[in-house]
Amino acid sequence: VPTDTITGNITVFNCAANVKHFSAGTDIEDINIGGCQTCIDWCVKHGARFIQTSTHSIAGNTVSDKPVQPHLITEQQLYWGQELNNQYTHSKFIAERNVLEAVAERGLDGKIVRLGNLSARSTDGEFQINFTSNSFMGRLRALQTVGCMPYSMCSGTVEFSPINEVARAVVLLATQTSDFTVFHPVCAQRQLFDNVIVCLNKLGINIDTVEDSIYEQALMNAMNDPAKAPILQSLMAYDASGNKYVVENSDNNTFTFQVLLRMGFRWNFTTWDYMEQFIQAIQELGFFDDDYQR
Repeated sequence: VPTDTITGNITVFNCAANVKHFSAGTDIEDINIGGCQTCIDWCVKHGARFIQTSTHSIAGNTVSDKPVQPHLITEQQLYWGQELNNQYTHSKFIAERNVLEAVAERGLDGKIVRLGNLSARSTDGEFQINFTSNSFMGRLRALQTVGCMPYSMCSGTVEFSPINEVARAVVLLATQTSDFTVFHPVCAQRQLFDNVIVCLNKLGINIDTVEDSIYEQALMNAMNDPAKAPILQSLMAYDASGNKYVVENSDNNTFTFQVLLRMGFRWNFTTWDYMEQFIQAIQELGFFDDDYQR
């Protein structure tokens, strides 16, 4: 924006991101870190408020020699030693650190909103045009490719954050005073992962539930298939290696939930109809077909 056109208060929302997990080049870092830094510098120069959209995935993984519970990152935390094992989460982590440094040292009026599993609009089921880059959908596609999932995964939970509700929550949080910097506008409801699989099977997308040892063998077989291996990226980004226990960390959004309540915002209930509606919409576009080209 030309300097001479700037009048009044300005808020800049940085929603741009490269969401690939890995890249042979620096395109992920160029967009996710470089783009954020450009916004920071511009906002500091012009006294604009800056809202950085991030991800709860910066909670990363906990790696241990023994079974551990996932760490739930709060709005007051950034780093406690978590493993950031792919370029995407690492780049978003660095971008957050740069925002917080600019707030503390350069007078930036900035906020960070860590988003969850962005999903279809609650009003009509419309999903993002680049749905193939959605991490959760990629994981479902990978499980379909393996053909099964382990019983241990069934008790896990997943949230669906309808994008229209997320947008409203982010705009509301952007109006909060400078006393608060980090928020988690993530849907407070959780669904069992098993419920999602039941929904997929109901729509003819068959994923069997098996013992962990059978799943591990099926995953290894799929990894050794050149036609299937590329589809497994969303699973392998989070899978354990060697004899270590790897647990995917998640978020605690209690603080943000309380803030939004006081601003008159409540998340709509995640229904079976909602889950079926948006999964079916992706299915009709051929996303789960064997010959689908990502």
